[in-house]
Amino acid sequence: MICWNKLWKTGFLAVCCLLGSCQENEVVPGGTEGNGKRTVLIYMNARNSLYGNVKADSLELVKGAKNMSADDRLLLYVCKDSLSYLYRISAGGTKLLLQCGPTQNASNPKQLEMLLKWTGEQFPSQSYGLVLWSHSDGWLPSTNVSRATSRGFGIDVGADGNPWSDRTSDGNLGVQMNITDLAEAVANSGIRPKFIFFDSCLMQGVEAAYDLRNVTDWVIASPAQIPGVGAQYTDMMNEAFFQDPLNPQAFTEGYVKQASTYSEYGDMGVVLSAVKTEKLENLAAVTKTMIQKYAGSSEPDMNGVLAYDRYQWQYFYRPEYYDLKQVMLHLITEEADRQTWTAALEACVLYPAATPYVNFWSNYPSDRLVLTPGEFSAISTFVPQQRYTTNAEACIYGDLNQAFANTEWAKASGWTENAYLKSLTTNEEK
Repeated sequence: MICWNKLWKTGFLAVCCLLGSCQENEVVPGGTEGNGKRTVLIYMNARNSLYGNVKADSLELVKGAKNMSADDRLLLYVCKDSLSYLYRISAGGTKLLLQCGPTQNASNPKQLEMLLKWTGEQFPSQSYGLVLWSHSDGWLPSTNVSRATSRGFGIDVGADGNPWSDRTSDGNLGVQMNITDLAEAVANSGIRPKFIFFDSCLMQGVEAAYDLRNVTDWVIASPAQIPGVGAQYTDMMNEAFFQDPLNPQAFTEGYVKQASTYSEYGDMGVVLSAVKTEKLENLAAVTKTMIQKYAGSSEPDMNGVLAYDRYQWQYFYRPEYYDLKQVMLHLITEEADRQTWTAALEACVLYPAATPYVNFWSNYPSDRLVLTPGEFSAISTFVPQQRYTTNAEACIYGDLNQAFANTEWAKASGWTENAYLKSLTTNEEK
């Protein structure tokens, strides 16, 4: 036992050196020698305007852990204020495994990579799960190109930043993690999570899911805004995280049930789906055939198509995040092709679930998006539009058409070969 503790401490201190200024005397042995069934790492990137929700969600986890099996393990990483903490939460209580100083940055993909790697070494399990908790904008380009090439997941304003405004001490938006960097971090860790659950906004886009297709079995997320209170983690602990076999439907329908039951959600509502990543390449191939056939050299007409966000300055000129199903069925006119494409979608994007409506930002009825069962897929996509290039200088994300053209999904689904998108990205159309 003494020998094992020494090895545990030596291995973890190696991780600490890579991650930054962690105190050796804060390390508390907490790993396990035997294999477990599933270990879930919850990664709270909370050094931002969501930090006020950390306590409630943490207490929900502690409450949910009372019913945990001894074969299941839960790790909670919290980057908040000037310090970062790693805890093990179990039916027997909560242990602090590590406390780190202000140099930590939760949006650093290397930090995520090393925490996942250590999790696999110290908590070997038959399967793993990863929960990513923070702000997010899906695949969108970074607002600060000197820090990241894509907005993706998370905002970390640093120990001296202003979390209320999501700004660093120099006034920039907090550091963000590129989705492709996130995928690389997971791949390099040696851990393949059974699921990645984003408890953050706008992450269920086909562009982001496609980037994650080789590092997880399931991507579970929302294409729309997520209420700041996030998931009810006691329920998620009991009904979703540790179910064997994994039941993605418990995540999507469970979250909707929570938003319909608990008063703290107000009227915000939620919409989620689960993407089976092994089916994404086939979906891309079928989509490519349809884009080549139906998307020509003119701008696609998106009138009447469901959009999960608004293209307005109040919303930072983010794109609309159109519903993928509605986009493609709007473009495809032949019934046989509609059926072929829909079959590929339904094999890949499963268990769409939603409250009767979701709100874009506020609880006002005028800010509601009505969701009719059967008419939405709960996964978004980008559609090229002239205005994204015209307004590029006014958009904090730059030229969204060019950014989309650079995604792996755009290349695989045929959009980069589309005459209209080419005209926008080569400045042929003014």
